[in-house]
Amino acid sequence: MKETIINHLFEFWEYIGTQGGFFNRGEGYVYTKPEKNSWPNKIFEIDPETVNLKQLHTEMKNGVLPKSLGVAENENIEKRLLQHDFEQQSMVKAMFLETSKHTAPLDNFATIEPVDDDNKAIVFARVSSNSFGYQILPETIISLVKHQKNIHLFLGKYNSEYVSCGIIYHDKNGCSGIHMIGTLPEYRGMGLGKIMTNKLLFEAYRNLSDIVVLVASRSGERIYSKIGFITDGTLKSYTVKTQR
Repeated sequence: MKETIINHLFEFWEYIGTQGGFFNRGEGYVYTKPEKNSWPNKIFEIDPETVNLKQLHTEMKNGVLPKSLGVAENENIEKRLLQHDFEQQSMVKAMFLETSKHTAPLDNFATIEPVDDDNKAIVFARVSSNSFGYQILPETIISLVKHQKNIHLFLGKYNSEYVSCGIIYHDKNGCSGIHMIGTLPEYRGMGLGKIMTNKLLFEAYRNLSDIVVLVASRSGERIYSKIGFITDGTLKSYTVKTQR
């Protein structure tokens, strides 16, 4: 299952990069590189047989390529990365939920609205940037809103203010992945993220997906485990080692 989850995430990044015009292919890897080093700025799909890690390190260090490299669990490639002066930057847990074993959420989601025009796309970029603490450009979100065949974005309201966000992406294998579930810092602890998560799960049922996937931080893993998600594998991010 972990391969399915990671492949979904890589397909999601590729989709965003393709719609936004910043998806690229290198020798033994692919990457997304939007303007201003904004989200998603990532190298992924490393092919250990063809990638030149020395050259990759140099181009990451010089800013030609993104500073972050996403790698699924692979002892061989991870060992080689460490040997070439890469260092682990972060790690997230790959998780899945078998929807056939659960009842669809019953909430009518009156506080959740689809992002269906440029104005809401700009709001989504602001809410998500402030929720996650890194830059998400409005033009990236606008490019997704214009091609909502496999992807749908949502904003959540509280007291008439947009304060939460979320994305669902339906991949080519029929899995639905839920992404970018965030809440503005001043509105956390009020259950708004749970409402958004349930809305995205409801959309997965509408997609007729048997599996819903996501990646989560350690703290997020505890939250999603309570919903019924099961952890299977990790995704590690590596960067070039800094001088000390």
